[in-house]
Amino acid sequence: MFKAAVLALLATSASAFVAKTGPVRSAPVARTAAKGSVSMFDPRGELGVLRPVGFFDPLGLSKGIDEEKFNRWRTVEIKHGRVCMMAFVGFIWQQGVGHFPGYISHSPDLKFADIPDGVAAIGAVPGVGWAQILWFAGLLELGMFSVKTQRAPGAFNFYRPGGPELGGYPGVTDENRAQKLTIELQNGRLAMLGVIGILMGDVVTPDQAGIPFPLEDGIGLF
Repeated sequence: MFKAAVLALLATSASAFVAKTGPVRSAPVARTAAKGSVSMFDPRGELGVLRPVGFFDPLGLSKGIDEEKFNRWRTVEIKHGRVCMMAFVGFIWQQGVGHFPGYISHSPDLKFADIPDGVAAIGAVPGVGWAQILWFAGLLELGMFSVKTQRAPGAFNFYRPGGPELGGYPGVTDENRAQKLTIELQNGRLAMLGVIGILMGDVVTPDQAGIPFPLEDGIGLF
């Protein structure tokens, strides 16, 4: 019964992260300049600007940046969001469903089930295992997920399930492109906050892996 509840939670998590309001798109910014002047890039007209906050940059980091630098930042944001969405699901999965079967290492004999949940897993995974993880992540960053192989922020050339004309995103059309891409941004942003919250909670209450379970007073998620 508990596992079924967790699976139902995972199935509905994406829709729970979706913002109810559409993106706030500023008036089209003219990118042509008069003769002798330099055209300026305005990030306020890009995706991810939503009501009621609008364009959020209290430190002014985007002031004066060009489109190339903005696209670099947006690519990093999308990557971080995608990783954190998987990490958030992983936190809940290991608590509600369990661990992978088999061994993570035969020297010493260490099963996946022996790896603790949460931050404690960092010290339990063998050093060679971490080296393999970092090596594989590096191959992805330098290869298929390199910023040099993308057509747009987050749209990499190797993955085109919707066809070249749709930019590689399944279910994305010209009519719903802005909405779908904004949903992905919002899901990733909330997942980043969620993962940070779980990690902080795990440090404070390591016996609960950052996820509040029922206590004597009945407080908890499950």
